[in-house]
Amino acid sequence: MGKASRNKRLNARERIAAQQEAQRRAARQRQLLITGGSIVAVAAIVAVFVVVKAVSGGPAAAKTVHGSSAAAVVNTIARVPASTLSAVGAGTGQTNAPKKIPGTPLTVNGKPEVLYMGAEYCPFCAAERWALTLALSRFGTFSGVGLIRSAGKPEVFPNTPTLTYYKSGYTSKYVSFVPVEEQTVTHAPLQTATGGQNALMARYDAAPYTQTPGSIPFIDFANQYGLIGGSSYQPSILHGMTWSQVATALSNPASPVAKQVDGAANRLIAAICKITNNQPANVCTAPTIKTLQGNL
Repeated sequence: MGKASRNKRLNARERIAAQQEAQRRAARQRQLLITGGSIVAVAAIVAVFVVVKAVSGGPAAAKTVHGSSAAAVVNTIARVPASTLSAVGAGTGQTNAPKKIPGTPLTVNGKPEVLYMGAEYCPFCAAERWALTLALSRFGTFSGVGLIRSAGKPEVFPNTPTLTYYKSGYTSKYVSFVPVEEQTVTHAPLQTATGGQNALMARYDAAPYTQTPGSIPFIDFANQYGLIGGSSYQPSILHGMTWSQVATALSNPASPVAKQVDGAANRLIAAICKITNNQPANVCTAPTIKTLQGNL
């Protein structure tokens, strides 16, 4: 694929989930900055003023926080009680959910594959990673996940606290997780998708599966279900929070964050249970998950 074609496809992805006209205008303004070369100057300014904060909070960071701080956040996510997920159920504020897609089963190492394609700057990817990390933690264990914030203005929902899957690991008896973070917070190239991954996105991240073709995040659940056309909920619910605050809120079924993030995670768990033949049973036979499976 030529450089011009590659850039054209990435620009299309930057117009993610344009759910409001204001978001579309902001995306177009950002594209003008990129075309005019102004993004270089903006990145230089950001590099001067950005300060990487610990989990206690702070402004957006182009660098990634690793180590014990990041591990503590991921562990907090993994320890969300099953009773909390059950209490939240389908949740509130859901704007998207996995849908059935046709295709040859997708596997890696003999296990069904969950393919995630996104970018670190993307606020909708930022929101979805919380739900996806919570969902996949019911089936396996993460390692090396970092903490970042999505891009600042003029991006919509600037500085959303989130995780990054770049250089992370995941082990599971039931499912393989393949993440691709294609660009950094400052829109620099990061990971390159394979030809097969690009083909899947070209096939499913398009009509009739979505009205916003090329949008990210794009999640393919073994070519049987897909989260296509944007995040499960609006990133605005995470505005102004630290990573620890978000992770801790996930265990409180009464919190607005849990009602949206846990609700989204339950829908993702339902899709993953479909592709694992409802294994493990203690996760997939929960009444909430069985009910949500019926809606897929």
